[in-house]
Formats: sequence, structure tokens, C-alpha cells
Amino acid sequence: MRRSERETRFEEFVVARSATLLRLCYLLTNDRGLAEDLLQTALANCFRHWDRAMSQGREEAYVRTAIINSHISRMRRRRVHEILTLHLPDTGGGEATAEVDDRDLLRRALAALAPRTRAVVVLRHYMGLSEQEAANALGCSVGNVKRLASRGLKQLRLALGVRDTAAPQDHPVMDRSRQLTQGRAR
Repeated sequence: MRRSERETRFEEFVVARSATLLRLCYLLTNDRGLAEDLLQTALANCFRHWDRAMSQGREEAYVRTAIINSHISRMRRRRVHEILTLHLPDTGGGEATAEVDDRDLLRRALAALAPRTRAVVVLRHYMGLSEQEAANALGCSVGNVKRLASRGLKQLRLALGVRDTAAPQDHPVMDRSRQLTQGRAR
């Protein structure tokens, strides 16, 4: 059976970009299994309309938008909420666990954000998208992205114990976590 050009181009895209897209999904869900499910669902939905994405030449933006919309819809439908604690139990490990503790603190702070706010923070500060690209991915205005980013960063400052004058992306917890998550989703 001969494969269509559409199927071939879709497969090439998935092979080339799935690691980056999985990292986005992980940062949104904070769970490897849920991230894989989210990516698979978004790719399956996008495959049905792949001709439209290819005709515009914006395949990755199209899939990113599908991922974010799927994540937000899933969060809205979720009935049972996890109970998060503010303090970790005594680890007794010291410096060897500092990086893990920092990543956990950041994950908890991100998990506390509203889904759209979290999506904006992840797109802008982890994926490195511009305000316009984030707005396109979310289907909203640049002003809305700015508002959500400001709100999200303020909430992260509070959660991380950073003064309002400091940018949370310059906080050691966020900086170390970004370095550790670059190139791989855990």
C-alpha cells in the first residue's frame, strides 16, 4: 500500500519535533504519562487536518495550539483535584537533593497557576516564544498574553519567595530548573 505525501510529511514532522513538543506537554501537565497522552491526542487531532497546517506552513504552531487547547479543556473537565502541600517532608539529604527540591518547588508553583496562565508562562519563559507567537498558539491577543504572563510571574514570585522587583526567571530555582529541563522532559 502506497503512503500519501500527507502521511509522509506528517511522520517526518513527528519524528523531528516530538521531543520538543513532549517537553511542552510535560511542562503543562507535570506528569510524563499525561504528557505523552496529551501529545498523542493533539497529534491525532492534527493529523485529520494536516493539509490545512501544511498549506499555511505553520505545522508546529498548529500542533502547539492543539496541545494547549487540549490541555486547557482537560483541566476544565477534571473533577478531582490533587491536594498539594506547601512543605515537603524532611528529606535529610542536604545539597545532593537541592536540584531535585528546586525543580519540585518550581513544579508545584507552576501547578498552582490557572491552565491558561500556566500555558503562557511555559510558552514565553520555557519554550522561548515571543508574545505574538504565544498569542497565536493560544488564540488570543498579545495584550492578553502580557496580562497572563504578568499575573503568572507575580504568582510564581510569591510561591518562590522572590521580591516583586526581581524577575522570577532570574531566580536560582527557575534558572536551575530551566537548565535541567532543557533538552529533555522528565
